[in-house]
Amino acid sequence: MARRQLVIGSSLLLGLTPFPGFAADERFSIPPTSVTASTDDGNVPANTVDGDLTTRWSAEGDGQWLQLDLGSPKKVAFVKIAFLNGASRTSTFDIQTSPDGTTFSTVRSKATSSLTSGLQTFDFPDVGSARYVRLVGYGNSANAWNSYLEVEVHGSAAEAPSGNIVNVSTAAQLTTALASATAGTTIVLADGTYTNSGAFVLKGKNATSSSPITLKAANRGKAIISGGASLQVTSSSHVVISGLKFTNTGNSALVLDGSNNIRVTRNTFALIEDGTQIKWLLIKGAGSHHNRIDHNDFGGKSNIDPVIALDGNYSSQMTQYDVIEYNYFHDVGPRLANGLETIRLGLSALSLLDAHATVQYNLFENCDGDPEFISIKSGHNTIRYNTIITSQGQLTARHGNNNSIYGNFILGDGSKSGVGGIRLYGTDHKVYNNYLAKLTDDALLIDGGDFDGGPTSSTYTASDLSKHWRVYRAEVVNNTVVDSTAGLLIGKKYTYAPVDSKVANNLIRNTTGTLYNELKTSNTLFQGNIGYGSALSNKSRTSSEIRNVNPSLTAVNGLQKLSSTSQAINAATGAYTYVAEDMDGQLRAANDVGADEYSTDPIDHAPLSSADVGPNAP
Repeated sequence: MARRQLVIGSSLLLGLTPFPGFAADERFSIPPTSVTASTDDGNVPANTVDGDLTTRWSAEGDGQWLQLDLGSPKKVAFVKIAFLNGASRTSTFDIQTSPDGTTFSTVRSKATSSLTSGLQTFDFPDVGSARYVRLVGYGNSANAWNSYLEVEVHGSAAEAPSGNIVNVSTAAQLTTALASATAGTTIVLADGTYTNSGAFVLKGKNATSSSPITLKAANRGKAIISGGASLQVTSSSHVVISGLKFTNTGNSALVLDGSNNIRVTRNTFALIEDGTQIKWLLIKGAGSHHNRIDHNDFGGKSNIDPVIALDGNYSSQMTQYDVIEYNYFHDVGPRLANGLETIRLGLSALSLLDAHATVQYNLFENCDGDPEFISIKSGHNTIRYNTIITSQGQLTARHGNNNSIYGNFILGDGSKSGVGGIRLYGTDHKVYNNYLAKLTDDALLIDGGDFDGGPTSSTYTASDLSKHWRVYRAEVVNNTVVDSTAGLLIGKKYTYAPVDSKVANNLIRNTTGTLYNELKTSNTLFQGNIGYGSALSNKSRTSSEIRNVNPSLTAVNGLQKLSSTSQAINAATGAYTYVAEDMDGQLRAANDVGADEYSTDPIDHAPLSSADVGPNAP
């Protein structure tokens, strides 16, 4: 286990460390004597905090409860529970909290477990001050027993006392509360509709990580920003926006302008569009950095301009170190020739600047608006662990350099047209551990360019920034393409062939098209690749470059993975030290060809569903 933690610490740093500017939630230490229950059958309550998944608390019947005493008031963020026979039956229960052990509030009603044997996370809006957490059981899908193996409570120090809470129920009250907010203020929006002739503005408000300004719905999704209203955060820091629903018309729902450490979490963006060209969420301005967009729902955009745009100040600065994660993007379209990206990271004019953005653990479904459903127009960004389903277009490094694209699942249905994979322009990109299946457009494209900026991207004029820059030193390594119309292509369009690129240890199994299709002659290095099922290559390549062998794949949870007899096992060549894990998050030893490493280790990454992302996900 120690070796696994070491590798994850280097390769998944942004995903596992606390987000800058936000206090980390931790697991509370709860002694066995602090756990009580309504009753038990001899499997006592203390068993749920002993760290042993072979012991349990059990009690039969609706309303039986297990209670954990945290010792003092704490901010409670979520609980984790492991269930007896959790892989074969589901359990239903309420989660309640109390400040005094007498008066309890239900923070999650009739929660239902998933079919898994380990700890499961159950999230709810943070409770600012609670000493007791109670689980009230309603049996399981097989019988009336409530049986919990382990229970963890996570959170941090209690929030500021209620004197900093401002309750609002009208647009006028909201305007006043925003103008008066200071560090530690929590503005709670009652259920209802908040309209305005322009933006609700929070300006020049600088809070702290331990005492942020919070704007949240009293009940998630029931405080609605509507009509001509919107929300704008300008020249501010350490602000949390949570649980709102945006159905406004004619302008961006949310603009973060010159602000940093803003968290936008568990909101719903469902704007009523009237033909106006708008970005739904825009991050811009000088001094913008370290903003986090997580657990939101974005769906139903049809008008031109991106759903989310990360811009700079339009001249000399990019917003930097922003994170977009655990969001559900869906139903974007119809298909336009240009301008309806789901996410756009940068602008052509600023594309040689570094954004250092991270886009991870998002689900994209039917995002058909632009040929680039994710359009990268800046440098040093990371796009990883996302799931893209039946979305027309490609994940495209359109401008900028040094971008990393790995661990993504890009899935088609084999019939919807225009569903593609990954396309590259620019220098020093790394594309690895991606799984691409049933695509009807190009799966992996190292394209040609209509402009050559040189190997260091230093030879250009301002008018060249919007062109398709020649590819230098791309590394496309350890990807898997199956059951798709096309495989890997080099130099499909434009004039300039890629230079000094590497195509290594990829696995392509299709029944149509040319698997490794070099449409332009280049000096690309090929090594250790496998192709099977169709024409291998249109060039003369040796077996050390591309082998024509059956990879012996087998279906596992809907994915085509290596079987124990696969000739891809231990067959990877070359030194690509950054490929330390596979698409599942399993460690690579003697590396296998393709995105999957044959392994019996636990799986950390898998295709996401709508239950894993969005406002109500754990």
